[in-house]
Amino acid sequence: MLEKMHQKRLRSYAAIGYKAKGLPQPLDEVQAIYDNQTFYPVYFADIMAARNEILIVSPYLSKRRTLSAIAYLTAANVRATVITKSPADYPEKDRGKITACIDLLTQQGNIVKTRERIHQKFAIIDQRIIWYGSINLLSYGKSEESIMRINNVNIAAELLGSIIKTT
Repeated sequence: MLEKMHQKRLRSYAAIGYKAKGLPQPLDEVQAIYDNQTFYPVYFADIMAARNEILIVSPYLSKRRTLSAIAYLTAANVRATVITKSPADYPEKDRGKITACIDLLTQQGNIVKTRERIHQKFAIIDQRIIWYGSINLLSYGKSEESIMRINNVNIAAELLGSIIKTT
């Protein structure tokens, strides 16, 4: 009876994006669509497994999420390139907050590039793992949004090409 309950819990956790520690699954095999409540553990694991580089495209920044990103990038010992909207694209009252977020990122050795009229939201890890969807990775909140994880070097290269052309 206990074993059946355990297996049922594992299936329930897996359905919402969690993996049991005792059941290792290579990150390369994890491909799914997540919501704003379930994506973070898998995204964090991908960041921690990064070997070379991370590109984060997030039009919006918030101090809380920027500090969180700095913490996991520092723990992973990987620097990132962040592409976001320019502070000038924000209302006057928000420009100081955005500038402060950009300063926090650059002080930690990350590269920040700004771009006008940006709306895409994605991350590319080691030119192969893509997180793509409606979640702003550096400012996501409580709204119902989703993001998908794809492990594909060709799609990663295509996305990199599209963002590099416009920056």
